[in-house]
Amino acid sequence: MGRKKIYTEDTKWLRQIYNNKKTENGGFSKVTTIEFIEWFDQSVYDKGCCYCGTTHETSKKIFDFQIISKGRLDATRGKHRMHRLELERVIPNEPYDNLKNLAWACHWCNNAKSNFFTKEEFKPVISDAIKIALDKIIEEIDKKIKYE
Repeated sequence: MGRKKIYTEDTKWLRQIYNNKKTENGGFSKVTTIEFIEWFDQSVYDKGCCYCGTTHETSKKIFDFQIISKGRLDATRGKHRMHRLELERVIPNEPYDNLKNLAWACHWCNNAKSNFFTKEEFKPVISDAIKIALDKIIEEIDKKIKYE
């Protein structure tokens, strides 16, 4: 299998994530953009949040509804978060250069887990509650869209 094409419109968002994380404390310092993009696996991303299973499509739907309805805009951090899955360090204090420690998480799980909980502490209780809450929000959005 050949190398992925790195500088395409399809990888632009991955390059943005890489560049944002490169400037953070503990961010990428050894892993290159090319290595990060080659690490990316669309099938893993499509499975959704590594904690609650919320997909990119669900995150985008909630984000778009907040923008359209002028809902909880403050929750989007200036329209910069919530619209896609986020890069997560499963073991919080490991650097981003440890690609085996990276996963995809929804905004809500990533925010709630922070750098405090381990995956084992977080997943059985908190992520299940987040999934239930997000499912209810999606039901409400679907009802509102249906009746508008």
